[in-house]
Amino acid sequence: MSLKDAIQKLFTDARDIAQLIAPIAAVLGFLGLGIMYMGSSWPLIGDWKRDNPKAANQVVMGLLFVIAAGSITTIISFS
Repeated sequence: MSLKDAIQKLFTDARDIAQLIAPIAAVLGFLGLGIMYMGSSWPLIGDWKRDNPKAANQVVMGLLFVIAAGSITTIISFS
């Protein structure tokens, strides 16, 4: 196996893994965000949300990153 083939295989494997993980992470992130907002009346979640006021913004930024990464890997796979 040449170096070129090894590098192509590495990037193909990385793309396949990213295409598998990105949608799962996005679904889990949206569920977590929903629980953060809807579960605020529960004492445990309400206390945590009060102690971490920037958590929702960080989750949204993470979701945007995951969606962008998934989109980029899809674009790469079609070219």
